[in-house]
Amino acid sequence: MEVSKIGLSKQLVCIEYPGLVQNVDKMLETLGGIQEVSRVNIQKNRRLELRFRPNDTYCKPACGDRGKTNAVLLKIKVRVKKNKPDNEEESEQKVVGCEIVGRIQTAFRFKSICDFQFLPMFQDEDGRMRDISSTLIPDRLDGDSLQKWVDGPANYFLPPAAFSRIDSQSLNTYMYRKDAKDSVGSNEGPLIGRTRKRRSGHAIFVSFDIGHIPVKPREKALKFLEVKFLSGIQYEKIKKCFEERPVWSKLALMCVTGYHHDQLKYLLPSVAYYFVTGPFRVMWVRFGYDPRREPASRIYQTLDYRIRAPAGLLSKVKAKRSYANYLLPTKSTHPGAKSVVISKDTLSTDNVEAEEDQIHKTSFQFVPDTLPPARQLFYQYCDVKVPEIEAMLSRLPKVSPSMTCDPKHGWLPPGFDNQCRTIINKYVLVLLKATISEDSFKDEEYADDSSDGEQIPWEEEFEDEDIDDDAK
Repeated sequence: MEVSKIGLSKQLVCIEYPGLVQNVDKMLETLGGIQEVSRVNIQKNRRLELRFRPNDTYCKPACGDRGKTNAVLLKIKVRVKKNKPDNEEESEQKVVGCEIVGRIQTAFRFKSICDFQFLPMFQDEDGRMRDISSTLIPDRLDGDSLQKWVDGPANYFLPPAAFSRIDSQSLNTYMYRKDAKDSVGSNEGPLIGRTRKRRSGHAIFVSFDIGHIPVKPREKALKFLEVKFLSGIQYEKIKKCFEERPVWSKLALMCVTGYHHDQLKYLLPSVAYYFVTGPFRVMWVRFGYDPRREPASRIYQTLDYRIRAPAGLLSKVKAKRSYANYLLPTKSTHPGAKSVVISKDTLSTDNVEAEEDQIHKTSFQFVPDTLPPARQLFYQYCDVKVPEIEAMLSRLPKVSPSMTCDPKHGWLPPGFDNQCRTIINKYVLVLLKATISEDSFKDEEYADDSSDGEQIPWEEEFEDEDIDDDAK
């Protein structure tokens, strides 16, 4: 018998459905429809969601992970006798045709644990459970029905987006915490929570009101350089940068040195410490250098700039991060193990070029003829190449010996940062106006949304770190 190989070139996707399928349409409905399946298949990092109650908005899905496989789908025709005697063996059935329908290289398998289900139910006075979905979600969106639903009573029902932070079983999932004492007391911590001790980390994070600045790195930071093969040329290059300039931003170093994030993650803690608050926040400072004692360090202070423009102009500049496109951790594929950081000289040419294309001077430096790459950026005053601001810095009076570094303004006079933002914003608006028609734009006054009145925490991609209140 010959096997037809016509469909061998056809690519198929396999879904190992965790159930007995009797109705294909209902099965697809639990997966969100054929369009949702196609959309998940196109996005390589998304998981396929299966909702056993597709009509229930509060149903927590079971997630299927994408996996590679190498299989074929066969269509086999078997000749079966209609009037088969009871004593006839099944082995006498004859296969009359075999055809390859397609080749399967991608399969979705539902091996994860489904999240806890919390039904929208409420117990009435008689002790019976009743469905309250109609009070939580409107049935119709027309004027009268919607207004009636808004004015009507509703029960308190605000379940979290996800009850469990993990959905895959491992050896550490139900691990007994040996670091928790068995003794009963008021200081006893909960056994349910973190499955490991908090990492102390290798970087030193300090606040502005710290007593003594760090003068040397932690031993762990130096050991990491040897483990990650970064204790040679890379370490000397970063060390030389901080000898020439005591305060740097991470983006500036990425552009100047050409090193990527995975390398600077281990190089920076070996030569500098990190300010999380004050006029030098989100900056790396050389060990032993205290910018709070040096008035000349005012050119290295942080300038938090945010574009102030109408929505039509803001659409021309992308945001750093979008909370509207946030995905729960269970909706995306679990990341694999991180690879060991190696020297840039051993990287392939393609990876080096791709990394260099992502970092430009405009990420940390402002020039009048270039738009900022994001709506919010943290500049240093020395990297703002605007003639007016450079002249303002040169005309600043000398600092008297009795003057101290202000926790908010640093070594600069009050209002200096607001004036610099206004000057930068004028250059940005001129460039933004050139990208759209003049008729759709009207000059208006917009409130300053900078962080002049509050401290905004900076989110670095570091492991859990502790702020050193008194580094020595």
